[in-house]
Amino acid sequence: MGKLQEFSIVFNNNVDVFQNGQWVCGQVVVNLNEGMKMRGVRLKFHGHAYVHWTERHSTGSGKNRRTTTRHYSASETYFQHKVTLFGKAEGQSGDNPTLPAGRHVFPFQYQLPQQGLPCSFEGAHGYVRYYIKGTIDKPWKFDHTVKRAFTVLDMYDLNEEPTALTPMAGQKSKMLCCLCCASGPIELQVQTDRTAYCPGETVQMRGTVENNANEEVTHVSAKLIQVVSFHATSKSRSSSSTLSKTECRGCAEGQSSQVEMSLTVPAIPPSSLRYCSIIDIDYALEISGHISGAHTSMDMKFPIKIGFVPLRSYYPSPPSFPAPPAAPYPLGTDAAYPPGAGATYPPAGGMPYPPAGNAAYPPAGGYPSAPPMGVMPSAPPPVMPVAGAPGLPPPSYAECQTGKANIKDSEDSEYTMGNMDFAPKYTYYDWSKHPAV
Repeated sequence: MGKLQEFSIVFNNNVDVFQNGQWVCGQVVVNLNEGMKMRGVRLKFHGHAYVHWTERHSTGSGKNRRTTTRHYSASETYFQHKVTLFGKAEGQSGDNPTLPAGRHVFPFQYQLPQQGLPCSFEGAHGYVRYYIKGTIDKPWKFDHTVKRAFTVLDMYDLNEEPTALTPMAGQKSKMLCCLCCASGPIELQVQTDRTAYCPGETVQMRGTVENNANEEVTHVSAKLIQVVSFHATSKSRSSSSTLSKTECRGCAEGQSSQVEMSLTVPAIPPSSLRYCSIIDIDYALEISGHISGAHTSMDMKFPIKIGFVPLRSYYPSPPSFPAPPAAPYPLGTDAAYPPGAGATYPPAGGMPYPPAGNAAYPPAGGYPSAPPMGVMPSAPPPVMPVAGAPGLPPPSYAECQTGKANIKDSEDSEYTMGNMDFAPKYTYYDWSKHPAV
């Protein structure tokens, strides 16, 4: 690797899940086995959405037939903020400094916008993505870059949905015909316990199957389906996937049976993906009665809502939990902040920072990152853990059920450091330990 032994981005206390308005805090680590001349070490905080897909279109026929590939795309940016941690600001003139050999730790902190950030999402034809990108800007040479993604949650509150507690009910009837002789009907009736759920909660389904036909109802199944719509500038397309499924036994001809099924909602993003105008997410519960032979199934679909703040009326007496500390990272407990309010920073022989008076650091109206030379804040900004709702148990977090996605984009090269496989983390409530009342 030459002079550069390590170039990494580390979040304070490994916290990489945030909400609107919270502070993203951490350190950039640069480890050199000998001094390196550079323009500077810089960070970019970026949040954006992007959709893209291709389609092949043919025109003409025979020898005149032509096939072309058309690209469809759209994007929107939620924030982009740059800071200089060491050296010259971007575009600043003057001599290029040399970062000496050794391990250098540059603390940073950036406050996310107070509102309007959609939830992190990685899909088949698009994404909502938040990341930090570090750059060692070297004159007349290739730059070194590192990338680190993080999750932003939009805390969609199910208590704001007026029909969240309303059960959904459906009925399906089917007549079977065999050799022009009609049999009696098959009747499937199903009801859910409500309309809205959080990841980790369980969808309860109950009903009956009345089989007056001459074929067996082999089983009744339920599937949670996610439909994602991607909107390019001139066209839209959708993708559908089954997130989880379950089933119960049916009944023989001339008999009836009870339908009782439960399905746990996996770690998934909230409905609609609000604040994002180029990606929409919808969820549906598909319940089907399956019949033996060559007969089609009896299908019913119920739209459901997925949110991140559970229904308070459904859990009126949750167990008590200790409140988190007001500042989980007090002064002196993190390597980014030496002990002692008002202490000189950096300490003797410690990490270099941008010189005082650098106009680009911090930018006008921007958020402070590493403190200027010789200045130490009295305390770092509090980095509060993401919470659910007042009075309810705090959620845990689970990686998205659909797995990791590669976050390498057109701005990255094969030499960009950092883990390029990323899965957003979503709230997940394990009510098995704290059952509803």
